[in-house]
Amino acid sequence: MRTGRSITKAGASLAVLAVLAVLAATLLTGCRSSDEAAGDDQSPVTLKAVTGTDRYQVTLSPEAVDRIGIKTDTVHAVTARTVGVPKGVKASVPYAAVVYDSDGSTWAYTVVETDSYVRSALEIASIEGDTAYLKAGPAKGTAVVVVGAPELLGAEYEIAGEE
Repeated sequence: MRTGRSITKAGASLAVLAVLAVLAATLLTGCRSSDEAAGDDQSPVTLKAVTGTDRYQVTLSPEAVDRIGIKTDTVHAVTARTVGVPKGVKASVPYAAVVYDSDGSTWAYTVVETDSYVRSALEIASIEGDTAYLKAGPAKGTAVVVVGAPELLGAEYEIAGEE
């Protein structure tokens, strides 16, 4: 009778191992996105060198745009009649559009085509509340990213996660 119990225990152990193997395979497959499971290797971010610069055009997949929640505004014209604006100011952007490089340079991501962005230099005269007044930068009316700009900077510099 002991032999019967040993076989039963061995059979039960094999059954448990088989169930664990199937469960592990299912969980690991479940960790992949549906695109990966279907064999789609499209990256959420594509970088293309901008000729004559050290910058890149950052193109996001539509899913990445949705996840980040990209929102834009425009570069606004500033006239000499605008009260409290420093001399030499040509335009303004929402302060949310301003990103800082590791050396302290100021930039904004401009929209170059659907879901594609390029970092553009800003020369800031002053910051007043939610507005950055510019001595130089993108042309008036240019769309700038106001939500998601830090994520674009991280994507351009290929910084993953919380580095």
